[in-house]
Amino acid sequence: MAEANRYIQKERLFRLLKSGNAKFVFCCVGVCLTVWCIRSFCLSSYRISTSAMENTLHKGDYVLVNKLPVSHLKHNQIILFTSPLIKDKGQAPLLVSRCIALPGDTIQVSDSGYSVNGIFYPRSPNTLSSYLLELGIKAYFLETLQALNIPVRDLREGNTAISLSLTPFEEYRVREELTEQMNRKFIRRETGEYRFIVPRKGQTYRLDESFITACREAIRAETHEKAEFRNKKLFLDGKETDRFRFGQDYYWALSDNINEAVDSRHLGFIPASHILGNAWFCWYSRDKKRAFKKIN
Repeated sequence: MAEANRYIQKERLFRLLKSGNAKFVFCCVGVCLTVWCIRSFCLSSYRISTSAMENTLHKGDYVLVNKLPVSHLKHNQIILFTSPLIKDKGQAPLLVSRCIALPGDTIQVSDSGYSVNGIFYPRSPNTLSSYLLELGIKAYFLETLQALNIPVRDLREGNTAISLSLTPFEEYRVREELTEQMNRKFIRRETGEYRFIVPRKGQTYRLDESFITACREAIRAETHEKAEFRNKKLFLDGKETDRFRFGQDYYWALSDNINEAVDSRHLGFIPASHILGNAWFCWYSRDKKRAFKKIN
């Protein structure tokens, strides 16, 4: 009797598989699995929720993110990542910046641009820098911005001066309209200069003061918080050391809008394990000039 019931159940299952409904269900399941695989491992859509990459990407833009292995990253690609300071990546907000240095690169960053392995790259024309101007020329300055159709960004007013953000080309246009005396009261803030090597997996590096500052959190994470730093020196198991071997690849990322961003200047090196992928294509933007275009 039990054998007969099993036979009947197999017959019913066979007939169901041959029916059109079963084929439709299997097609739906296949499509869902395909979409899930693509979204999980290849390509996903995300909304930009920060002004860190203006004017390349604006807050509210929707982008497609290439999630293929991080080893395929190239210089100057825009990446989405989570802060290495937050250990639970599922709870960390997504950040966006430009990847300027890959594992093993030697980088030097200055106000005029940056060098990677001795090759100089000027600042992106979309990069926003902070400027100071005296209160006495505020009214004329803002009128000039309006006449040139330049937006007022990050305006902050102090007791003697105001600050705001402009791109290099916007600065050039404004200076052309100001008198020589006014230009002396319109000053770009300096951001400082630094130089070091981006850690590569399996490589041992000598630690100087600037390098320790940049890789402090990376070393803490790799040693499971056992590393100690005293007087800008590294101590492992209570012993001072000036060398460290890294267990994964790292990247250095800077945002175009340096005044509104959280990037490697604040977080240090970005571990490969915290990088979601690179922003590849903008499929929606309120600015029609950027919609349906590859991101550079």
